[in-house]
Amino acid sequence: MPARRLLPLLIALAGLAAAQAQADQLDDIRKAKKIRIAIDLNSPPFGSRDAGQKPAGSDVEAAQLLAKDLEVALEIVDTSGPNRIPDLQARKADLVISSLSITPEREKLIDFSAPYGYIGSVIGAPKGTAIAGFPDLAGKRVAAVKGTTNEKYASERAGGAQIVRYDDNDALIAAAVAGKEEVVATSPATVRLINDKAPKAGLEVKFVMMKSPLGIGLRKGEPKLKEWLDGWVAKNKENGKLGEIGKRFHGN
Repeated sequence: MPARRLLPLLIALAGLAAAQAQADQLDDIRKAKKIRIAIDLNSPPFGSRDAGQKPAGSDVEAAQLLAKDLEVALEIVDTSGPNRIPDLQARKADLVISSLSITPEREKLIDFSAPYGYIGSVIGAPKGTAIAGFPDLAGKRVAAVKGTTNEKYASERAGGAQIVRYDDNDALIAAAVAGKEEVVATSPATVRLINDKAPKAGLEVKFVMMKSPLGIGLRKGEPKLKEWLDGWVAKNKENGKLGEIGKRFHGN
């Protein structure tokens, strides 16, 4: 083959080999003996800090279980709702386990493991407030956390509502506990937390906006890592470990 035709072929093969080498994140994690998992620690009961300021919550325990099964150390990368996917794309974390629901929009940006659980996006409000569906939210303030599916569903479907956006779940909870916000677009777990902190708020789930599958987020182009994650999810759903974590923190 003439040299002028051989050179482009060699360059293409070298590029392919380099891409294949880069697309083996699972081996890189094992070699490093550490996995960095992004978790929002301001989103109880999924992620928070206990009295000793140690990470706690269902996402934290799922990440701990994953690292143990992979036989590597766990490094938690504290993130926020809006930054979960950007932190992953910027390689600040290897994975995201942070109440991250699987949506078509997000699947364009990152890959997901098989679903390991489900999360409900609900509207919560005081018991005496007449809200049965999206039309009843017209003219009302609806609080939500930026970058979440709760915000997305409320923004898209609650025509005429004023969507008030908070930076994280702690800020939303604080506003509801202080009586600043009465109507929230959030998870059932957050409705319970608000009532625990402020029983007089008397919030209840008015209706479910959407029930979404939760997945572990990973960067695109990592088939080996995705295969391992899918197997890990299947194994720990079958042996009941993921279900036990969910039951303790979420009651289901």
